[in-house]
Amino acid sequence: MTITDSPNGKEVVLSKAFDSRAKILYIIYFILFTCTGLFLGNMFISFNPESIVLIILICLIVAVYLFAGYRFINKAVQAECLLVTKDRLVIFKIGFLSNKKESYDINNIYAFRHPDKPEATKHPLAGQSFDYLGFQTGQQVANEMHGDKRLAFDYNGKIITFGENIYSWDFEALQELILDITGKDITARKEVDEVLYPNE
Repeated sequence: MTITDSPNGKEVVLSKAFDSRAKILYIIYFILFTCTGLFLGNMFISFNPESIVLIILICLIVAVYLFAGYRFINKAVQAECLLVTKDRLVIFKIGFLSNKKESYDINNIYAFRHPDKPEATKHPLAGQSFDYLGFQTGQQVANEMHGDKRLAFDYNGKIITFGENIYSWDFEALQELILDITGKDITARKEVDEVLYPNE
């Protein structure tokens, strides 16, 4: 996590492209799925199928592989940035072919927190003393890649999650930065009266 000055406040880079082992693995998956899809498409075209149903089925199979490849490369190059201003938090998510911007009013943000990563579940086929077939290792990799995004807050009745691989000390630094700029402790939870009687 890096913090730089911005004309409107502070800009916090939460993640960059290819900044973790999981993202490097996504590149391998991208190459594997894309090449497989192109190979299957080329192979089926060389057979010159005449059945419309078969052509549609081939196109669907190739499209699934290419779409999976796109999803993996999008995750590999995904970057995330947080802009902290006096009255707003703005989250920028940059992907392979997409850019997304989400803006949140600081006055409606509550319970900013650093959720614990979910406990790794044991694979049902893993060995009792030694993982002979590698099932448990695969399960741990899956949990690592698809665990919590590590930061969250409540906003107008919804839970907003963002930031990958943000450690507790980075969370504390970000919490202090937001407090210094906005003057509001967004880690506080919403009062019960505000939840039950929001218009009063």
